[in-house]
Amino acid sequence: MSTDLKLTPLNQAQSLIYSRTNLRRAYQDFDDSDISGIYLSDDKVVVVRNDGSDQSFSVDPVRQSFVDYTSRLKNFFAYLGPNFRGPSIWHNNCYVMFKGWHYTHALAHSSHNARLQRQWADKFIHITDANKLISLLQAPEADIGHLVAPDGITRQDDTIDLDATDEQEEKNSSPVQLQPYCSCGSFTRQLENLFDFAAEIKGFEPTCIHITWFKRYRAFLAKRAEVRSTCRGQVAQQAVAWWYAPPADHLSKGKFLVLYTTQGSMAPIKQWRTYKPNEVFTEEHAWNLFDNMLDNGFVPFPGQALPQLSGAFKK
Repeated sequence: MSTDLKLTPLNQAQSLIYSRTNLRRAYQDFDDSDISGIYLSDDKVVVVRNDGSDQSFSVDPVRQSFVDYTSRLKNFFAYLGPNFRGPSIWHNNCYVMFKGWHYTHALAHSSHNARLQRQWADKFIHITDANKLISLLQAPEADIGHLVAPDGITRQDDTIDLDATDEQEEKNSSPVQLQPYCSCGSFTRQLENLFDFAAEIKGFEPTCIHITWFKRYRAFLAKRAEVRSTCRGQVAQQAVAWWYAPPADHLSKGKFLVLYTTQGSMAPIKQWRTYKPNEVFTEEHAWNLFDNMLDNGFVPFPGQALPQLSGAFKK
């Protein structure tokens, strides 16, 4: 190892940023074996090998890898609950966000986690203690989902103080800048080490894959509502029906089928056509396909919501 290097041990935030996996993402030829330690030296990440040799890497690509990976967008079905159910409103501007257990493979609906989701899906609203809810959602034996607040958690009680002075009332009524929140481990670790993360990455704001997905899903719902509102009587003449079959195993992809019509969402099955029948679509295509539908004025519907199309997916 070079004697000129002044190595600084990593704090908790730096350990999460300059990890082996993020180094590998930033530098595709990086060898993550035989490592005795990772350190910082000025603007370099220094990897010390078991034989005493070392390698230096620029910090910027590794930082970007951390940001990109932490905020990546998972597929459309990754966080849907039973029957394609989206996040459920809870209290204090929070939502229960499901893990997509029903869509991981063909038999996943019978898994322990999926059964628990169906059992609890309509009961979370009756739990008013956030800590108890999080314990239930994230218990190792359940692993149902997370509690998220993409627009920040509001105060539980906004009481009126009848004895407050005008100055106190004005202070109490001042708008509070709410910060996004997620109960997942990644977001929690960022919050716990926020000062060190902000010192390491300029303009750092904590986030996670759940908040990224939630915002993307909400934008999809808003765009769908906007397109549908322009339809005469809100009846969609240009309509799309979609179905999804989870993969047969953990090594394959699911099947995403799209039918479309210009004769109205209640048109008989003979007036529907398969979209690009010679192409195979999976869960990885869903976001872009939904964007294309809406951009062209087509309103998407889950196929199961259109009774005249029952059985179309099997055919």
